[in-house]
Amino acid sequence: MPSQSKLAIFGDSNLGAVRRAFDDGLLSFPGYDVEFWGAAGSEYRNIHYGKGALRPITPEAEKAVLFVNGKGRKHLRTKDFNVFVFYGVRLRLAEFFAAYIDLMLDHERSVSEAALASAAKQFLQERRAVRMAQLMKADGAEEIVFVFAGFPCWGVIDQRAEGRLLADYPRVLEAQPSHRARLWAALERAFEDLGLGFIGQPEEAVVQGMFSDPVYAVEGAAEKEDANHKSPSFAALQLKKRFE
Repeated sequence: MPSQSKLAIFGDSNLGAVRRAFDDGLLSFPGYDVEFWGAAGSEYRNIHYGKGALRPITPEAEKAVLFVNGKGRKHLRTKDFNVFVFYGVRLRLAEFFAAYIDLMLDHERSVSEAALASAAKQFLQERRAVRMAQLMKADGAEEIVFVFAGFPCWGVIDQRAEGRLLADYPRVLEAQPSHRARLWAALERAFEDLGLGFIGQPEEAVVQGMFSDPVYAVEGAAEKEDANHKSPSFAALQLKKRFE
């Protein structure tokens, strides 16, 4: 019987949805020996890359990654896994989508494919997780796949309130599948140019232009005013097509 490939799923606080989906049987990874590794909150920021591995740089971050991993792995070494999934990792794609959907909905302006390609490339260059992934690839990582943790869930909080998405970009509610498709394609090409994989959000989980269907909100989302974290069923939806 052939040996299993080793898969590491790395992430921030969104990683919890993947872990619960896996533990609850909503998601499996046939042919893979799976480990989870990462940290939430400020401790995620205290994970850096160096000497061939993702490493916690504070005692608190080390405690967090050991808790998430559950197998005693302090460092996530490039050479120890065949595939790395970067789940969530603060890509902040809602910011990118909102700005460019707003431009595409302005009938007095035109956004070319070249402009979107340049914007996607620049956006990824500004993401710390992408820079870490590039270092890992340079050190020999076989495959790294970024997975978007989803747009904010619709109806959980007032998105028209000051400082929130619809306060700055009210027109995004008018976004059509064609608008989203252009942006997904630009991002996929930008990731591919860096030697990285990318999984965006399925259309079936998108409502109101560029929000997630509230059916995928984390348990207790309204009480916690948490529009960003998702349920295990969302994580399963994101990963099944690639890994099952």
